[in-house]
Amino acid sequence: MRSQVQQNRSIELFCGTGGLALGLQKAGFHHTALYEWDKDSCDNIRANIQAGYKGIESWNVHQADVRAVCYDGLSGKINMVSGGPPCQPFSMGGKAQAYNDKRDMFPEAVRAVREIMPEVFIFENVKGLLRNCLLYTSPSPRDSTSS
Repeated sequence: MRSQVQQNRSIELFCGTGGLALGLQKAGFHHTALYEWDKDSCDNIRANIQAGYKGIESWNVHQADVRAVCYDGLSGKINMVSGGPPCQPFSMGGKAQAYNDKRDMFPEAVRAVREIMPEVFIFENVKGLLRNCLLYTSPSPRDSTSS
């Protein structure tokens, strides 16, 4: 795949104010797009671009709900999908409703990976994500056939 795709092209979902994006930029990734729903976070990144911060001048920031983002045409053009899906559904300090919390955006992160099919993906989150009580397991085929 590397021969077909410009090396280290990425998109970032749930970019916040761009901390992970900046680190990945410094590691050699070139962001095609950054998506964030929060207006203030997007305005912060745009202000930093306007202020001339080195390395981010080409960032294409989209204030958008990732549930509405269409990834058509990106398969084979993006090497990495990264981001920080909201942590509240999994935080040890919250109600820990996981996939029952409307803020759970992990299904959208997975949709992006499935549709874009990058070589790698990175999603950062809180330690609580790994708690056994929150792990989702899909029923096995035997579970649906046995009565």
